[in-house]
Amino acid sequence: MQKLYILLFILAGINSFAQERSFELWNKNQVDIEPWNKISITVAEKIHYSPKRTTLDLKYGEILIEHHVLNWLEYGAGFRISYANLQIGEWLQENRPMVFVNLGKDLKNFEFDFYNRFEYRTYKALSNYFRYRQSIRMKFPAITEWGLQFYVQEESFLKLNGKGTHLARLYSGLTAFEKEHIEIKIYYALQKQEVLNHWVSGDILGLNLSFEI
Repeated sequence: MQKLYILLFILAGINSFAQERSFELWNKNQVDIEPWNKISITVAEKIHYSPKRTTLDLKYGEILIEHHVLNWLEYGAGFRISYANLQIGEWLQENRPMVFVNLGKDLKNFEFDFYNRFEYRTYKALSNYFRYRQSIRMKFPAITEWGLQFYVQEESFLKLNGKGTHLARLYSGLTAFEKEHIEIKIYYALQKQEVLNHWVSGDILGLNLSFEI
């Protein structure tokens, strides 16, 4: 797994350098507990690191509560506090309450998931606004007993203040390990973001660690 991670890092780094666009390393760690039947609580923290600037671009912590109604339906709510690094020594704080509904379906050993989330982004120095996030993920059949499984995913973010879609990502990744209480995911993502009425591209290499208690 380490060799694969290094290879993905090199390829993404070469690609981003050649295209003269931003490149970030993302890491997310989360813990899931199920205190009651079909009710789970997730606590997570995430960082975005820029090798070019050698500093964190973003960091956040969040808590989510989910109700697993059926094996294909879940809904819940959560709250996130994030800090964006505008420049060295100046961080922009955002508070974000969220509600979500997720759907899932298995089809001939393929897994399909459809994620829907409504957010209210609040700031002290900027205007607050509602946003809708949607995402579709397809997981291919597992190819090993320990859960090695490839997946592709897309997500987009729509501002509900009349400004429309301003952010989209396309992911290609794999679940490197999934067994009982631990899951490790590695992925590459191409990001498109609207900045000052122009769309800019970026490359992301990420690692997610999930633990169940």
